[in-house]
Amino acid sequence: MDERELIERAWRVFKRDPRELLGLDDAQAAQLSGNIVFKIDVFDEVTDWLPGMTLQDAGWRAVTAAVSDVLVKGAKPVGVLLGLGLPEETVEVADTLFKGVEEACEALGVRVWGGDTGYSDHLYLAVAALGVAEKLVARSGAKPGDVLMMAGHEILTPAAYSVLLKGAELCEGLEEAVEITYRPKIVPRDFWLSVVDFVTASIDDSDGVALTLHYLAEASGVRLELENLPLSPLLVKCAEAWGEDPLELALYRGGEEYSFIFTVPEEKTSLVLTEAGKHRVRVWSIGRVVEGSGVYLKDYGEVKREGWSFGGWKKVQDERI
Repeated sequence: MDERELIERAWRVFKRDPRELLGLDDAQAAQLSGNIVFKIDVFDEVTDWLPGMTLQDAGWRAVTAAVSDVLVKGAKPVGVLLGLGLPEETVEVADTLFKGVEEACEALGVRVWGGDTGYSDHLYLAVAALGVAEKLVARSGAKPGDVLMMAGHEILTPAAYSVLLKGAELCEGLEEAVEITYRPKIVPRDFWLSVVDFVTASIDDSDGVALTLHYLAEASGVRLELENLPLSPLLVKCAEAWGEDPLELALYRGGEEYSFIFTVPEEKTSLVLTEAGKHRVRVWSIGRVVEGSGVYLKDYGEVKREGWSFGGWKKVQDERI
């Protein structure tokens, strides 16, 4: 299979976007208005492939990771560009991967606009996502007095990672956690864009809860005081069966859940919760923003700055991305 054939097969799977102005060309163009938000994320077979994951899962996960970072900044995602490296494989491999990409695009309301393909000694898929925002939300806007909130689903992926990567014994009901880990689901776009005007700072949980919270606190120059965390009952059950502390597991051994962690002025929290009810989205108030620095959890103490770093899950010192 040569590159031209690979590209032709891709366009049999991907739906074209009528907003594209150039059609099949070396670059793509679209007429947009507003603040443009870009993000590129790479799925690499060597570092990102989980045991049991399928090619369709890989395509889904690559698109989801990039689009989540665009949406959490307040932008409506509109399109993605792909950079694909494939070993000399069969057409079925490419078709299966493309199917996972298209399934994610359908779920997230975006279209593939184009990209590039090439030979590689292993699979990688770089996804560049683009969105348009009326209001941008950075990590750096949290202010003392704001309420810290979380939207998405209860913290669950650490249980799956413990089994898939650490060899923990499979506990009953863990299939749900594994499914979310293979095919993460982000906060629904319509809900998020309906509340973004109230949000002062936001970030998605892709590097683990503890590290994500530290990123937000550091960017805003504040201290986060957590009152609770929405732990999945399944995670608690599994942790207890393994003799682990559920909080330690949730804080330091998870990630890529793509829940949104954000801050809002206290007087706006009821509006966020009302919109969450309308859109059937789960939202929790998990703490407060105060003056100072660091991250602290009630009845636990200081939350360590640990999570995902370039070399894997380990303690992070002074890395900044």
